[in-house]
Amino acid sequence: MPTFPYVIINAFTRTSFGGNPAVIIALPPSSLSQPQTFSEETMIKTSLAFAQPMSIFLSPSPDDSTLLDVRFYNGTFAPPFCGHGMLAAVRALCTNALPSLGQFGSEVKLRTKAGTIVSACSVTESGSNEEKYEIVLPATTFVTISDVEMDRITSVVSEAAGRNVQVEYAAEGEGKMGNRKYLMIVVGPDENIGNMKLDTDVLRKTSYGTNIITNLTPNDDQVFVSRVFAPAEGIPEDHVCGSAHTLLVPYWATRLGKKNQEEMYVRQVSQREGELWVTWDQDKDLVRLKGHAKFFGKGDFTI
Repeated sequence: MPTFPYVIINAFTRTSFGGNPAVIIALPPSSLSQPQTFSEETMIKTSLAFAQPMSIFLSPSPDDSTLLDVRFYNGTFAPPFCGHGMLAAVRALCTNALPSLGQFGSEVKLRTKAGTIVSACSVTESGSNEEKYEIVLPATTFVTISDVEMDRITSVVSEAAGRNVQVEYAAEGEGKMGNRKYLMIVVGPDENIGNMKLDTDVLRKTSYGTNIITNLTPNDDQVFVSRVFAPAEGIPEDHVCGSAHTLLVPYWATRLGKKNQEEMYVRQVSQREGELWVTWDQDKDLVRLKGHAKFFGKGDFTI
């Protein structure tokens, strides 16, 4: 009976009970190539058994020793990409937590099911002994929704909150790494997003897969905060959503007049919370997400 090693890592946090957890599972070489020897059904069952926000399956590529194939599963939901899962996987690979996958040093390349190759690395900054991990993703273009749609979204959010919510702006975007549709809702500065009590079932009425609520903060050390809800995808609240920041970062950098590649410190204020250091490379239209990743546990399972 085959046995597979795994690790659990919390992305975008320094603590054992913060950030967004992910289980990273090491598969034998070529398991995710064509023909695929580790089936989708097995990945779904494995993900359901672990019951983590995301399960990441990694397998060395048969045609490139520097490349790993990657798949993402949250039960039956298989997104084309997962930001926090990618960051957690990079931490596992750069620290050799899954030695059966090989030695990767400080740089990693991962290939998604669609064939997109994502570059990632570990980063040790000058004057600090804390290691962070960085992933580079295509920016998501945001498009302002119509006034009629804005009124509808404001009504849905207010219903979910059980009170009138001050919505200042809303935009939609479609991720370039898959068909995931995002709705970004910017609320007024008086709204305390972290304390918002929302009926996530009501948020299904927005008709968007991923709903992002964000605003500026009065704190000098951080630029904006956010929360992310995806009830239609089986995720009532995403503890820390990396891919949502491919929309958030260009929006806030544009609105605030940030310089090209100017770094911003931001937070996602879910119950578990997470912190990110983000930049937008306007010339290449790429978003860089950087954060800590905390090792939580490891083991093996047998099928």
